Amino acid sequence: MGKVVGIIPARGGSVGVPLKNIKDLNGKPLIAYTIESAIASNCLDRVIVSTDHEEIRDISLKFGAEVPFVRPKNISEDVDTELVLQHAVQYLQDTENLNISATVLLQPTSPFRKASTIEKSVKLFKETANADSVVGVNNIEGHRPEWMFSITQNGRIKPYATPFFHNDKPVIKLAARQSFPELYRQNGSIYVTSKDVLMNDQLIIGPNAYSVITEEIEAVDIDTQEDFLIAEALMKNIQIYS
Repeated sequence: MGKVVGIIPARGGSVGVPLKNIKDLNGKPLIAYTIESAIASNCLDRVIVSTDHEEIRDISLKFGAEVPFVRPKNISEDVDTELVLQHAVQYLQDTENLNISATVLLQPTSPFRKASTIEKSVKLFKETANADSVVGVNNIEGHRPEWMFSITQNGRIKPYATPFFHNDKPVIKLAARQSFPELYRQNGSIYVTSKDVLMNDQLIIGPNAYSVITEEIEAVDIDTQEDFLIAEALMKNIQIYS
């Protein structure tokens, strides 16, 4: 098997919070948590940050990641993440002739992701013969699709995925969630993807994907200033009670 490369995408632009990826979170830049967990997992052959921003590069290097290239401008805006990963793989193959078997996408907005989750995900990928990808997931709990709806232009509710009907019309019933089958969602914490699926099929989650169920806190994703405040409160409580 070839190399398993961890890739942390961290562009400088951010609509919600300026330079979000290096904003201070409980005394450290946000991206530092992902770099440290990636290195501590001891299962990645390389830990690489893909960025277009000089300060993000310098901070990433300080915390132990590699930053072997500057991400091109054409993939430094709001583009599909597949393009960012493909660029990194192509660069490593072209400049270092590196034999890569898989990438591990680690988004810096998931600071609670554990090193053990990375290790477990990579191990599952390696030990499952037909796996082309592994995805971090968690139970959707109260956010059931059976309770969801769209709203028409005149404000009328239109049930989305309800199994309940009244006079042959779909209706939303406030049934206990325990009466529904368990469902899971991708939580953005980790994606392991085979090189072939990424480069040939332009996919991060392939048709033969497997899952690693993470702890609920690992699903915390930071996108807004409010998310930072919540994450900081969580971190302080973890430090107090751990």
